[in-house]
Amino acid sequence: MSDRRLGAWLRDAEHQMNLEMNAFAQPYGLTGMQMSVVDYLGRRGNVATFQVDVEREFHVQRSTASMLIKRMVERELVTRVVAASDSRKRQLQLTSQGQELVPIVTAYLKQQDERMVVDLTPEEAVAFQLALQSVAQWGKTKEENA
Repeated sequence: MSDRRLGAWLRDAEHQMNLEMNAFAQPYGLTGMQMSVVDYLGRRGNVATFQVDVEREFHVQRSTASMLIKRMVERELVTRVVAASDSRKRQLQLTSQGQELVPIVTAYLKQQDERMVVDLTPEEAVAFQLALQSVAQWGKTKEENA
C-alpha cells in the first residue's frame, strides 16, 4: 500500500469526480453543483424543500446557496414558491425543465457510483460505503447524524 495519506486520496478522488461532473453537466448548460441540486430535489419528491435544506445537504454557506438557487431560477430549473407552512419562507420546486433533467442526472450519478465500486467485491463495496459514511459523520452530534 502507498505511503500517501488517505486524506490526499480522498481529496483527489473528489476533485476528479467534480471535474467529470462539470464536464457532463456543461452540454446541459449546468454546473456539477446545479446538477447535484437537481438530483437532490428530484430525490426529495414532494417533500417541502427550502434553501436551508440545500445549505445543509451540500455543506455550503447561505450566500453560496442563495447564489446557486438564484442562477437556477434564472435558468428556469427551479422556482421559489411561498411556503404553505410559513409565508416568510420560499419552497424550492423543480420546474418542468428541471424535471426533465432528473432521469438524465440520476442515470449519470448511478453510473458514477457503479464506477467507484466496479473492481470491489460486494463486501468491499459495503465496507467502502460504510467508511465514507463514517468519515462524513466526523464532528457531528448524535442529533445531526440521525
